[in-house]
Amino acid sequence: MENREKRRNCYINKRIIEIFMSIGISAHLQGYQFLKEAIKLAIAEPESINSVTKSIYPKIAEKCSSTACRVERGIRHALESSYDKGKMIRLNGVLGFNILSEGEKPTNSEFVAILADIINLELK
Repeated sequence: MENREKRRNCYINKRIIEIFMSIGISAHLQGYQFLKEAIKLAIAEPESINSVTKSIYPKIAEKCSSTACRVERGIRHALESSYDKGKMIRLNGVLGFNILSEGEKPTNSEFVAILADIINLELK
């Protein structure tokens, strides 16, 4: 059972990194790690996506010795950097269907929820 959980976690990490690389979210950004943690939390606790500011951000802040405000801002900056590079629209191709229209920028919670849902579906 433990080996199965390790494989599952490995798949989740690999898939998140794969998606981030394809849409231009740079690993050197602090928001990269925050975003990765947010998606993993949303996968582990699907109900937490309904209270991102009260649940996910504080948990990440505690884990990363930061504040919820810095977590939110870091994630927003990571997503904006992808959008500003014109790479956010690639998310449609990565996921295999259109979730974003040209010029559309997802919010932090929308992005986390979408990726958590997609990865959860891939795991089933």
